[in-house]
Amino acid sequence: MYDHVGGEGPLRRLAEVFHRKAVADPMIGRLFDYAGETHVRNLTAYLVEVFGHGSAFTDEIGGFEHVKKMHAGLRIRDEQRDRFVELMLEAADDVELPGDERFRTRFEEQLRRAAAITTRASRMSREDLDTRHGQLGRWTW
Repeated sequence: MYDHVGGEGPLRRLAEVFHRKAVADPMIGRLFDYAGETHVRNLTAYLVEVFGHGSAFTDEIGGFEHVKKMHAGLRIRDEQRDRFVELMLEAADDVELPGDERFRTRFEEQLRRAAAITTRASRMSREDLDTRHGQLGRWTW
């Protein structure tokens, strides 16, 4: 999927556009307004890795354990989870990620899966957060 979208550049633009949309959004803005460029950098590294290139997000940022930690205590509501997906899909259109049905279908499926995981993490108890829950997955066809 990494090569299909054109590499890191388009994924960085996706992270930038998504972040701007998210911060401005009345439903989810409070979840994103604290991080700024750090969020863009981390989201870019996450996207690059899950799209199948390298392991910088895991090696340098902390991988899945970092994802859990950053969402801990946010108590993300289902409608916020859905709004995240909507804004990410809008951002994908804005930066002109591929529009072919195969890619878009798989991209949306993986976004929904990732959003469900972060929503669960946002509701975990401290005990659950301290338990290792696996590794960051790769988004494949």
